Amino acid sequence: MAGNVTVGLNGTPESLAAVRWAAREAALRQLPLRIVHVREWPFTPEVPVPTERTDEDEDTLAEAARLAELDQPGLAVTTDNLSGHRPTQVLMAEVDAPGRVDLLVLGSRGLSFAGFLVGSTSLPLAAASERPVVLVRPLTPREEERNAPVDTDDVLIGVELKEGCDQEVLEFGFTEAALRHSRLRVVHAWSLPAMYSYAQTADPGLGNELAGHVTRDLERAVAPWRTRFPDVTVETKAVVGTPGAELVYASPHAGLLVVGRRPRRHLAGPRLGHVAHAVIHHAACPVAVVPASAPSSGKEH
Repeated sequence: MAGNVTVGLNGTPESLAAVRWAAREAALRQLPLRIVHVREWPFTPEVPVPTERTDEDEDTLAEAARLAELDQPGLAVTTDNLSGHRPTQVLMAEVDAPGRVDLLVLGSRGLSFAGFLVGSTSLPLAAASERPVVLVRPLTPREEERNAPVDTDDVLIGVELKEGCDQEVLEFGFTEAALRHSRLRVVHAWSLPAMYSYAQTADPGLGNELAGHVTRDLERAVAPWRTRFPDVTVETKAVVGTPGAELVYASPHAGLLVVGRRPRRHLAGPRLGHVAHAVIHHAACPVAVVPASAPSSGKEH
C-alpha cells in the first residue's frame, strides 16, 4: 500500500523550509503530501501540554498547504492539526502506523557557521524512526536568490564497507538520484590502522596498496546498484579521513546527504552514532537518516 510524504510543522522558518522540500519530494515520488501541525512545548514532564487547537494553528496549516501547492501545482496535499500532544510522540505514532508514511521530513534550525541546532523533536525521531527521516534547514538569502532546482543537485551517500551494511542507504540514495536525474556521489572514509604506521615509514607504498584495496571494495559494494540503476551517473570515492568530517566537507555541493543509522539499544533509548550526529549538526544540505537492518559490529553511524 502506497504511503505519503509527511512533514512536521510548527510555524518556524525551518519547518516551512521543510514543507517546501517535502512538497518537491512528494511530487518526485508521485505521492501525496501530508502536513501535520504539532505545537512545540518545553520538554518537561511537569509542564502540561495545552490541549486546545487555536485559530493560529489552523492559519499556519493553511499557509503551509498554500505554499506547497504553489511550489508543486497539482500535488495532493492534506493537513492535520494534532496539537495537544507532545510532538515526538505524535510523529512517532504517525511513522509507526503501517503503510502510512514513506518519508518523514522535519526542520532543523540553521546556526550560520556553527551548524544546525537540532530541536527536541527532530533528533529523537531521527534516532528512533523505522522510516527514513530528512532534516531540512532554511535557505540563506543567497540560496533563495540562486533558487537552484532540486533535481540538478548531487545526491551524496556516506557508506561503510562491512559485509551486508548500508544496503538500505544505497537503495535510498540510488532511488533519490534516479528521481532527480542527478549524479550520485558515494563516499567511504577510512584511516590507516595504527599497526601499519611504523610499517608505512619503512615502506611508503603500503598506504597506496591499502587504498587500492579499499577502492576496489567500494566498487564491489556499489556494482549491483549500478546494474539496477543503469541511468544513474555514479562517482565513488574512498578518502582517508574521519567519516563525519569528510561528508560535511563534501556537503556544500550536494542537494541531499544520505547516511545510515544502525540499530542501537541503550537503557536511555535510541541513540544516533557519531557520523549521523556530525552531518545532522554541520552539513550544508538536507540530511536523510536511513535506518539500516544490518547488525552493527562495533562502529556505528
